Amino acid sequence: MAPSSVQDLFDAEPMTATKIRNASVAAVSYHNANFEILRRLVPLVSDGKITHLNAGFMPPSNLIVDEAIRRFCSESLHHPSPKACWRQDVEAVRQLLARYINTDPSSIAFARDTTEGLGSFIHGLKFEPGDNVVILDCEHPNQAFGWMALRPLGLEVRLVPTHPERPVAANAKTFAPYVDDRTKAIGLSSIMFHSGQWNDIADVCSVYRPKRIHVLADLTQQVGFADVDVQALGVSAAAFSLHKGLHTPTGFAALYVDSAVIEELDPTPPLVGYGGVASVSDSEDFMIPEGPIVFHQTARRYEHANMSFISAVAARAFLQFYLEVMRPKNVENHLYGLGDALRESCAELGISVLGPKERRQHAPHLHVLQLHDPRWLEHLTASSVVVTRFRSGIRVSFGFYNNLSDVDRLVAVLKAGIALGISSSSAFTDGLS
Repeated sequence: MAPSSVQDLFDAEPMTATKIRNASVAAVSYHNANFEILRRLVPLVSDGKITHLNAGFMPPSNLIVDEAIRRFCSESLHHPSPKACWRQDVEAVRQLLARYINTDPSSIAFARDTTEGLGSFIHGLKFEPGDNVVILDCEHPNQAFGWMALRPLGLEVRLVPTHPERPVAANAKTFAPYVDDRTKAIGLSSIMFHSGQWNDIADVCSVYRPKRIHVLADLTQQVGFADVDVQALGVSAAAFSLHKGLHTPTGFAALYVDSAVIEELDPTPPLVGYGGVASVSDSEDFMIPEGPIVFHQTARRYEHANMSFISAVAARAFLQFYLEVMRPKNVENHLYGLGDALRESCAELGISVLGPKERRQHAPHLHVLQLHDPRWLEHLTASSVVVTRFRSGIRVSFGFYNNLSDVDRLVAVLKAGIALGISSSSAFTDGLS
């Protein structure tokens, strides 16, 4: 039986530990995260009836987040003015995220989702008609359409062609034929949602940022699944939602902007509220001043006064657990281990896995099986295996709660499908939706 609370789990598992309390959430810190125990934090999968392999879309929730949301609801019911408490949670999340991605907290602004974060930077970029930006032709639509919406204003959006059957990790050379002296920015996901390729953003930045070309990164498929260091990457800006690898309810994302870029561009946010203005108090109770608006000299100029506080409370709890208990490198290695086992089993079955094999060129958690027969999704769903189907194949994406028994279960279901006559051909069909 799955535990009903975090404390129930740790009371049932004797360990030498240092207990860390964050509101109602109890965590246990130890050197090597025991993922077999941590799996019990996720009731949907802990009894083995559901094989959830869809973390890249949205993972099932867990007891850490559940207890944080209960705390939020309790404060909503019983605290006469809880918003001040929740603002403290927001600032705690800012500190935790800054520690995780290696930046100053002032470089982080909170947004509704990755789209809003990316769009905030995109609309602050100054350009003249005829200037251009460069993206891959398989870039996530949330970034691609953000740039393409500026075409009527004269911005050229150049699409770098990619091969859907043989994706490779993009680097500086990938963009070289498409960059010129009128290129203003390169937009790129660190990990591609549809293939798992892990692009070399650091290489892109090292070559093009000295040429005054900005690099905007979507890190949504990286945060919570692997280490992140924005200083090492060298990006101008990066946005990511917290609802995938960081298990936060939807409606909460982060935008990182290099302070030097803010100083250079002095961008006007696409949506302006008093939360982004430096020349006013923390309260909205003031007379509107004459003169120019003085924005925060940091990413905070993009931030709104109100946000999804329930998500912030959950994010604080899970980030503390992720950083201090599981630890990013432990999670990354755990996910890579599951992926290695999956790839080995697929090779034995004659099932191709899309994209590069080298670890540094593919995501720890995300693997696309080149199974294009539409019957596969129905077969997997009927077998209680949760995945996503793309044009490129069946996407399997692991979370911290997965283990080798999940890989074994998937392999057994794949074998059964092949025995039923479902095609395991890797032939790509571009017409699939």
